[in-house]
Amino acid sequence: MAQIASLQIEQLAVTGFGCFADEHSWTFGRRTAVTGHNYQGKSTVADAIAYALTGAPYFGGRDLDRLQNGSSAGMRVEVTVRTEGGQTHAIRRGRHEGKTFVSLDGVLMTQERFAERFGSRDLILSLLNPLYFAEVLGGDGRKLIEQYLPAVPHEAVMEKLSEHMRGILGDDRLEMPEVYLKEKRSELKELEKDRLVLDGQMQQTDSQRARLQKELDEKKALLAHTAAALAPLVRKQEAQDCSAVDAEIARLSAQYDAVQDGQADDRRAALQAELDAVRERDFAFPGTAQLRQMQAQLQALYGRYSDEAGRLQYLQTQGVCPTCLRRIDAAGFPEIQAAFTDRLQKIQADGTSLRQQAQALAVQEVQGRQQFEAWKTGETARLGQALAAAQAEDAAQQRDSIKAKIKALSAQRVFGGLSAEEAQQYQTLYHEQGKLESEMEQIQKLLDSLPRGQKEALDKLDDEIRAVNDKITAAKACQSERAALLFAPVQMHRAGLKLYEPMKESGELRDVFKLTWDGRDYVRLSLSERVRCGLEVVELLSRLSGKSYPLFVDNTESLCDLGAAQHGGQMILARVVPRQTLQVKALDEPQRKAG
Repeated sequence: MAQIASLQIEQLAVTGFGCFADEHSWTFGRRTAVTGHNYQGKSTVADAIAYALTGAPYFGGRDLDRLQNGSSAGMRVEVTVRTEGGQTHAIRRGRHEGKTFVSLDGVLMTQERFAERFGSRDLILSLLNPLYFAEVLGGDGRKLIEQYLPAVPHEAVMEKLSEHMRGILGDDRLEMPEVYLKEKRSELKELEKDRLVLDGQMQQTDSQRARLQKELDEKKALLAHTAAALAPLVRKQEAQDCSAVDAEIARLSAQYDAVQDGQADDRRAALQAELDAVRERDFAFPGTAQLRQMQAQLQALYGRYSDEAGRLQYLQTQGVCPTCLRRIDAAGFPEIQAAFTDRLQKIQADGTSLRQQAQALAVQEVQGRQQFEAWKTGETARLGQALAAAQAEDAAQQRDSIKAKIKALSAQRVFGGLSAEEAQQYQTLYHEQGKLESEMEQIQKLLDSLPRGQKEALDKLDDEIRAVNDKITAAKACQSERAALLFAPVQMHRAGLKLYEPMKESGELRDVFKLTWDGRDYVRLSLSERVRCGLEVVELLSRLSGKSYPLFVDNTESLCDLGAAQHGGQMILARVVPRQTLQVKALDEPQRKAG
């Protein structure tokens, strides 16, 4: 169904509406004057037109009770309109017992269906009432404006950008710059968070590396000092001829071995042989083979008992002989069952007797093993003590003497002829050198284990952050150019409508709604200035939507002129004329009185 683009009211009839209880009708021309004293029905005419076209009063809202005449059971408004092409349509809208109906040319329809043909409620009221857009819609008027703004091609926006900005954006699509900026800000936030974490980790690593390197340098200095102090002692030690000392140590060691081996007598050898024999002797029980045989027989009886019990159960449940698989009749069943029972009892009795014999034999084996182990432990201890005493009696005194000589020569060999004081100094410095080398090795391991490549990773993050910031800057420029192209049609004469502005913090555009007249905010305007401003808004909406609808201007007695706005459609002007009844006069036709 095609939308109506041009509409002119030719006749209006009301019943039970506002201050008119009975039916009243008026004829309208392209220019119509509605005049009369206060409370004569001028505003009722405006409400009736608005109600017929939208189902709402002149200033919108849902309070329809105030539109209905208090003495009427219902209300009805009928308006005859002429659309483009000279077609005439009858719109009837009414309310009875709280139920509203609307029809077009006698065909009932829903409000949604009606709006599809004539336009939305906000659009019609904004075209009809010059104050509706600013004072009723307010910020919501932005949505109405955007609904009728022509789409801006992405290519047209990109052409406005510099080559550098286009290169930054690349193949990114910015049909919705706000969404793109939100995604990039989120990406930037994550990158900056990662950078903050990595920077903290790198600072901690650098601090640890500096501390460990300082400790390592200090240890190196101490090691050099220790090595310098130890060097003269090492040179003195290496200059001594130790061959004679080594030969004497070898001779004493051979003598020590000879004393330990050559002084063994027959008694020690006998004791050693006896001790070895006791240690190698194992426990032997004469009834072990018999016990193993009994256990095997017992396991066989367990198996036979299980098999016989299974056959008896099969016989009892199936009534079939488990051996020949022949079905047993009732007469022979007790005899066969008794035979199986006897065999089970025999097996059980044999098993019980065999188990008792095996248990008795096992007890004898345990007792014998315990007695053997107690004897072996005591005999081993006795022989060991006797052997140790025999060895001590033979070589103890001579061995101690040889050992003392070897110890003295070994100390002389280690310290290379150093004095006692020099030997003490050598030992101290040698241990200090080893300690420092071990500590330096540990410090070096810690240094090697510290993370590497953090600076490169941080530089990479910085590059990514710069790239995202460049994209955000380019996207803001794209957003600004797109907004300029999108809202370029929103140009008026003395009225100004600002629908976006840059934020101070980020420079990003944000949605606003600021209506001005000669640069002054709408809320500071007088009534006449507000009407003139509203007339320019009506002209703008007519141009954007492509609709030429009736315009009803109330309180025109406060206007000397209608300003620079040029309304191309039907215009209805209402003004107060003292002591005059309501008159609706088509300016190109004779004036008709109300009713």
